[in-house]
Amino acid sequence: MFKIIALLLLWLAATSAFAQNKASVKGRLVDSVTHAPLEYATVAVVHAKDTSLIAYTLTDNKGTFTLNNLPLNTATKIIISYVGYHTFRQHLDYGNGPVKNFGELLLSGKNLTEVVIHGERSPVVIKKDTIEFNAEAFKTRPNAVVEELLRKLPGVQVNVDGSIEVNGKSINKLLIDGKQFFGSDTRVATKNLDADLIDKIQVYDDRENDPDHKLSDTEVGKIINLKLKSKIKKSTLGKIYAGGGSRDRYEAAGILSNFRDTLQVSLIGMANNLSKTGFSRNELYSMGGFGRSGGDPVYDGTFGGQSWGGMEKVASTGVNINNDYGQKLKMNLLYFYTNTNRINNQKGFNERTLTDTLLSSSSLYNSDRTENKHAIGGLIEWKPDTLLRFRYEPKLNLSSNKNLNTSFGNSFNNFTPKLNETNAKQTENTSQNSFSHAFSFHKRLKRKDESFSINHNLSLNQNTSDNFSYNELISFTSSIRSEILDRFADHHTKTSSGNISLNYNLPLTKKITAEFSADSRYARNTDILQTFDKNKLNDTYDLSLPNQSNELNRTTFTQSLRPQLNYQLNKKYSLRAGVNAEYQNVSNKFNSTVTDINKEYYNFFPVFNFRGPGFSIGYNQRLDLPAISQMQPIVREYSQLYRFSGNPDLKAGRVHQFSGNLYKYYYASQFNYNAYSSVTLSENNIVQKATVDGNGATSSTYVNRNGGLRAYLSGNAGKQFKKSRHWQIGLNANIYLNMRKSAFFLNADEGVQYNYDFNVGQGINFNYNELLSINTSYNFRNSSTEYKEVNYRNISSNTHTLGADLSLRWPKRVIIDGKYNFNYNPQVAQGFSKSANILNLSLTLQMLKKDRGQLKLSVYDLLDQNIPVYRYAYNNVVSTSENEILRRYFLLTYQYKLNIFKSK
Repeated sequence: MFKIIALLLLWLAATSAFAQNKASVKGRLVDSVTHAPLEYATVAVVHAKDTSLIAYTLTDNKGTFTLNNLPLNTATKIIISYVGYHTFRQHLDYGNGPVKNFGELLLSGKNLTEVVIHGERSPVVIKKDTIEFNAEAFKTRPNAVVEELLRKLPGVQVNVDGSIEVNGKSINKLLIDGKQFFGSDTRVATKNLDADLIDKIQVYDDRENDPDHKLSDTEVGKIINLKLKSKIKKSTLGKIYAGGGSRDRYEAAGILSNFRDTLQVSLIGMANNLSKTGFSRNELYSMGGFGRSGGDPVYDGTFGGQSWGGMEKVASTGVNINNDYGQKLKMNLLYFYTNTNRINNQKGFNERTLTDTLLSSSSLYNSDRTENKHAIGGLIEWKPDTLLRFRYEPKLNLSSNKNLNTSFGNSFNNFTPKLNETNAKQTENTSQNSFSHAFSFHKRLKRKDESFSINHNLSLNQNTSDNFSYNELISFTSSIRSEILDRFADHHTKTSSGNISLNYNLPLTKKITAEFSADSRYARNTDILQTFDKNKLNDTYDLSLPNQSNELNRTTFTQSLRPQLNYQLNKKYSLRAGVNAEYQNVSNKFNSTVTDINKEYYNFFPVFNFRGPGFSIGYNQRLDLPAISQMQPIVREYSQLYRFSGNPDLKAGRVHQFSGNLYKYYYASQFNYNAYSSVTLSENNIVQKATVDGNGATSSTYVNRNGGLRAYLSGNAGKQFKKSRHWQIGLNANIYLNMRKSAFFLNADEGVQYNYDFNVGQGINFNYNELLSINTSYNFRNSSTEYKEVNYRNISSNTHTLGADLSLRWPKRVIIDGKYNFNYNPQVAQGFSKSANILNLSLTLQMLKKDRGQLKLSVYDLLDQNIPVYRYAYNNVVSTSENEILRRYFLLTYQYKLNIFKSK
């Protein structure tokens, strides 16, 4: 006990001594003529020797400012800047105390005719909604790249995966001199561009798809624009690498981007069997310039690279061409070809309680899927002036797939040790073709805040598949007979949809703006399925199965008119309220033997949004239509173990959604927090009604029930310590809560199911002089299912995840990287791994001029424990599954970077 008290006293003494070596400055900034307070002026404290930034803040609405925890025994200077005013500079002298109070500071405005003598620049300046950092105020080591420069900026966080956050918000794009040469949320640009080429770093809101600022500040991301010291006239950027390793692992890839004035041509090629694209998604965006296409070719699967499960081989190649014709016209063309082969092996175990019967089943599943895909995309964007914008974006995808799936399952209960076994094999050939385009026109009119816009979208999709399936059921009970089903299914689907919307904003008074939106949407879905049994007499599939076939057609025509009023209460608060008048005509056509079902809906949905400084709350309504396949009034008997009946009496559900966002960043303390929440209430929500006997035979349909509820809340907070030139520390914490309530039917039981998810996490990152970087994280998740009005067992599952990664740049030109993850799930079923220790290590040797070459030896999953296990519960079922993924291997890779920049 004495030792604990002594340590506590020592800690208090050290804290007191540390506090005594810190200083504070405060004051109030006003106009020298009117004495009106100046809000949002930038107050920065810098080192007197080299003007590198120590801390900064903004004045509040009273013009006051305070900066704490400043070095007391270091020569420092204060710089105060405000657009349109002379900059105030003064060396700090704290005199007899650690607090410097400037009192009332008078700032005089600039005369437009006077000659301005440029001296040292403020390290940070706020211009309306733009934060501008002076790169010279943040010292980096020789040959440092942009990523190291960004790490030093207050409020900027570079995550382990290379993604960037500013003041707690994610970065949507990274521009160079306002041009998207390096695409969206890039990593290669930040890891390859030299920091000493940068003059300024600008950060501002991403309003590209929100020109009328209808989204609140809490709902938009950020853009980083790197202003170069001299514009890049001609440049070449790229890298190439190849490697091989144990267990026949290999990788090879190359990216080359060539810039000529405003023209960029990017070539990409890759091949590996490491279950990854060969480049990170950020690398593809950045060096290939794919972000400029305006689309999402990375995340929609253009490049392949699914690393969440299974094992994958990928081979891809493509070209991306961007050209800016002056400042007004931008064009893009993209083509990419990808071949992927995915192998997935999975095992699972399910348990379901039925009165006094515990029904259990185990399964093994194997799949082998090969896909060939051609992706073509483009973009034309024209901005003839600051008031007008046109944007057109077409896409075409052509793909073919071949799938081979096999599975084995067996079922038993607490009375019968063996109910049945199933063996299945399925071969499927599919083709998927799609075309889409999006067009937008936006025009700012003469009156302030008056604007008009047109938006149009079109989507055409066509899928065909030939499916051969062989299913053998071996029954060990008299109630179910053994059987073999050998079938062929010819399946064709077509979906087409289009819409056009008109939007007009008209200011009525200084505070009230009328907003009118009209929208017309058309959609048609066709689903034709023909199923045949194999004829043993002629060994062909010519025995038609009408109850396994269908011809479904749904046509939906929707027209809506949404008038709203936006009332600007004051500079900080606004209220938007209106109504969405919607007419919807839905035509459901089944095959010739079934009566068609046509519906008309007339609705008036209220719309509400209240916005304030750093927060917004809103409310809206919508209809959820049942799927046409859920309504088809036939009984489908897929096998003796599963039968489905459609319900033509299903009604459309009405959804009420409440949402709220909260965001705050404190410049002086570098602290931020944000929260997002939503509550969704459903009327007539569609739920499954199932009947399951003791042998596992299931019959199901869908019914409407009220009382659906879903609510979630997520929040995070972060704190940075970047007032030292040598080390930076970042702390962040996050929490997520999700609750879902829904009715369910199982045999004679009708109850309510509650699903809860609770996640909490904590992260710490540390960086010292670009030599040592350490990041740690811990996450705890609780997933539980509770049942009401029925006597079912509640299920709870806890998962613990601990992670740490380290990067050491020592000795010179040597990089040691390590990453460790520990996963623990104690509630998984017997036969599944409860924990896994995953350790990855690498040793990199940099070579050649400017470290352009590097030789890297890495080991993935050194302890050979990487096995993902999932456990969840639903409808009185507890399910556990395990996927086989890539395990331990060693890899030796050589990489060469090409990085040539030429100024004018």
